Amino acid sequence: MLKHLNAILMLLFISSMLLSTATHAKSKERLGINKQGIKVWTYQTKDNPMLEYRAETVLDTTLENATGLILDVERGKKWVPYMSDIQVIERDDKAGEFIIYCRMDFPFPLNDRDLVIQGNYRKDSNGRIIIKNKAINDPRVPIKNNVIRITHYEGDWIMTKLGAKQVKVTTSGFADPAGSIPTSFVNTFVEQQPYQMLQKMKQQIKTVNYTAKDLPSILK
Repeated sequence: MLKHLNAILMLLFISSMLLSTATHAKSKERLGINKQGIKVWTYQTKDNPMLEYRAETVLDTTLENATGLILDVERGKKWVPYMSDIQVIERDDKAGEFIIYCRMDFPFPLNDRDLVIQGNYRKDSNGRIIIKNKAINDPRVPIKNNVIRITHYEGDWIMTKLGAKQVKVTTSGFADPAGSIPTSFVNTFVEQQPYQMLQKMKQQIKTVNYTAKDLPSILK
C-alpha cells in the first residue's frame, strides 16, 4: 500500500483554484483551452472576484495507475507546479480520510504559501474514484515565519474509467491565496496552471505502474 497520501495534488497553483458550491450562483463556463487532449473551463461564482476552473483530460492508463499517481506524495513534486513540501499529518486508510501539510514555493518577490488539508477519498457506485479536500486549521502545524498560511481552499479530483486502459480525469478547485497578491495576477494563472499540471500528469503516468494492490482497500 502506498505509504503517503497526496490528495492535495489536485490543486495546484493553489492561488487560482476554487471548487464551486451550491450556495454560490455560478456564471456560465467558458472553454478557455482545448488542445493536446486537455480542456480547461473558467467561471465565476457570486461575490468571488477570482475566476474558478474545471479541467479534464483522458489518460491512456488504468484507473488504478491514475489513482496511485495522485496518492504518491513524493512523485507529486514532479508534476504539481510550485509544490516544495508535502507531509502526511495523519491518515486512516480504512475510512479513506487524511490530513496533510503542503508548502508552495512561490517565485520572488512573493512569499511562499502553505496550508493544511483535510480530505477524503472513495469509490462511488459507478466505480469512479473521488477525492475531496478543504483547508483546515490544525494546532499540530504552526504558522512559519515568512510563509503565508492559506485558510480558504476547496478542491477535488474525479477519475472515471472509460475502458481497460483509458481514464477521464477531472479536477476543479479554488483557493484564496491570502496576502497581497492582486486578483488580476491570480486570474492569469487560472487557465494555464491546470493545463500545465495535466500536461505533466500525462507524462508522469507513463513512468509508473500502480495496481490494485498499491491502493487503500476502500478504493478496491
